[in-house]
Amino acid sequence: MTIAALAVLAGCRGGVAGGSLPAPAPDARVAASTPQARQWWRNDVGPRYQWNHNYGYCGEVSEISAGLYYGQYLSQYDARAAADGVPQNRSRSQLLLGVNALRAAAAMHLQAVAWKDGNDRDTDALLAWVKGQVLAGHPAIIGIYMNQYRFYGTRNRNAGAHEYDHIVPVIGIASDHPRDARGYFADDAIEFSDNGEWSASRQSARYDFRYSFGAFQRTRQQANAPRGPIYSISDDNEDFGIAILGVRDGDRETLPVAVQTSLNYEHPQIAQGWSRRPAPEPLQLTVTVSGLTRGVAYNLYRYDSLAAIPDRAFNAAASRASQHWTIDAKTSSFTLKQRIASDEVAAYRAVPVNAP
Repeated sequence: MTIAALAVLAGCRGGVAGGSLPAPAPDARVAASTPQARQWWRNDVGPRYQWNHNYGYCGEVSEISAGLYYGQYLSQYDARAAADGVPQNRSRSQLLLGVNALRAAAAMHLQAVAWKDGNDRDTDALLAWVKGQVLAGHPAIIGIYMNQYRFYGTRNRNAGAHEYDHIVPVIGIASDHPRDARGYFADDAIEFSDNGEWSASRQSARYDFRYSFGAFQRTRQQANAPRGPIYSISDDNEDFGIAILGVRDGDRETLPVAVQTSLNYEHPQIAQGWSRRPAPEPLQLTVTVSGLTRGVAYNLYRYDSLAAIPDRAFNAAASRASQHWTIDAKTSSFTLKQRIASDEVAAYRAVPVNAP
């Protein structure tokens, strides 16, 4: 598929098309498709609620979720700006897999790798790759189908995009097989957050969806079946996915940092058809540095713009940070809380004081 073709995707807006249909009802069949696996492996990637205006911000929220896992917060507006600098009411401004997702990750100072196989339509291989990334502790992000009948009431079995309608972060993998059995098994299961797409409101959002690898794969026509699952992945068109491997750090000195937010949404969302940033709201961040060695001193830096974040030599570039803390490690972790506005960038990097 060409980049130009992907750029005209309808977008990941959920809800009711044209406002003429009732909101979709919960799907009891989702859980039934998930095996009772012996063990789940999950990464601490919290769910977030996406903006649905301007074609939907599912790609943006998916990369924000991965960024929080690695210690940085930014708004959906800034995530889209990192993908493409055009006004955000234009279709090509979207953050899309196979188009600009890697460029956006680089602008966010995150290391990322795209799924690429000799046969891009080998969904078994994609799911095995996603499984390997999750077990390695890396958030994976994939493109999936939305059941166009169950979301919008359309009876056109070919409705929706050929490759994917929606972008989601993968949270976990389940398997009845040993951890070191890294290949594809049809009875393995995938768990992802749908960024609140199926839900009618952010207050009552359901995020968690689980499917067995085998049942998850559908043709476009099968994906739109009235009794089909809410979500599925293409098994007859090109697949798309990326994995976020960590922060960019040429010296390999940074410690693990994670950020949690007091709210998992931004309200109000951007106005439909507008490119202007919406008003912010107060937000509290909980920042946790882990992997500390007792008795060793560390520097923790906060950067308030993406342009300010170094990719190496963090101590030498200390002047680029907006805030700085010295940590005299007495335990293996350090936590602080900060209040910010939801339209601010807050990116944190921690390194030993003797690092470059």
